[in-house]
Amino acid sequence: MISGSEAARQYGYSSARVKAMEARLITKKTMQEIMNAKDISSILAILFQGDYREEIESFGGLSIKQELIDFALSKNLAKSSSKLVQISPTTERKLIRGIVGKWDLYNVKLALEAKERRADYESIASYVIDYGRYNAVAMKEAMREDSVEGMMNKLMINSPYSGILKDALEAYKRSKNVVEAISEIDKSYYRELGNIILGLRIRHNESALMIKMDIDMKNLLLLIKGKRVGLKFSEIGPYIVERGRISPSELEQLYNGAKDVESLVAQVKLYDLKNALDVYRGSKRKQLLIFEIGMKNAIFNESLRMLKHSILSIGAILAYSYLKEIEIYTLRILINSRAYGLSREETERLLVWKNG
Repeated sequence: MISGSEAARQYGYSSARVKAMEARLITKKTMQEIMNAKDISSILAILFQGDYREEIESFGGLSIKQELIDFALSKNLAKSSSKLVQISPTTERKLIRGIVGKWDLYNVKLALEAKERRADYESIASYVIDYGRYNAVAMKEAMREDSVEGMMNKLMINSPYSGILKDALEAYKRSKNVVEAISEIDKSYYRELGNIILGLRIRHNESALMIKMDIDMKNLLLLIKGKRVGLKFSEIGPYIVERGRISPSELEQLYNGAKDVESLVAQVKLYDLKNALDVYRGSKRKQLLIFEIGMKNAIFNESLRMLKHSILSIGAILAYSYLKEIEIYTLRILINSRAYGLSREETERLLVWKNG
């Protein structure tokens, strides 16, 4: 642990900047106003008064077309991610870059799915996070390649993610299925998060626990999806990421002891998924998204707590990164809830932005 004076010297600037960024996060009251807005135009008017004004203006202002709203949200997230890296202490910059690097890999996964469908860049443009190594320009250029292999080889050139993408490409070559490639990317990214935990525990153990929660969520969603389609644990086991709070052996026991999705979720103790399970049981379409929302609720609440109590530490930077991600996630659910098949009542019950 570092001394108080050393922490003030190392984190004073970044903590002040994060505090200013935190003040621009959407509050619980404002999120409820968005929930109650009568139409998309009303939602835009609310967002225009806060941190999203610049991005909404860049895509047409309050007359923005509905299909361009995702562009604005993605651009705002890219701006925040880039700023977090810039304000981080030099000693922590590599770590923060590794955490927000998920958006680089997120873009690659979007491109893989589109390439398999033989779709062009424009089909995913509104969802691309214009940030980092694989920003909008880089992805548009890479997707001009004729094949998945060609695109991946182009993306690997002089890339810090070349190892991850090489493994993903090999998985694709074996299976000719981009699902396998995407699973390999996820596994590699979360494995790197696990490696980050080792050093982070010494500096700020609460931050290490936050990343463990992220890994747990990834693993539990994998189990839920596997149980939904009737896979054996041996088929999903290779994609389990270690160093979460739930060990691989405990996850296997949980999976094999459940006969279906409902019984599996009912056994999860680390997250309070009772509301999510109730909604799932009463839903005709059985959307698994409900469980992801439930787990993001827990991560949101822990991030909010850590942001308020981890002054002068890397914890404040990390907590903000999760809060901003969940804010964008929540806005997309509220704006596109019909696309997910969720009723207003279901969405309101599971609103992630509960305690802001």
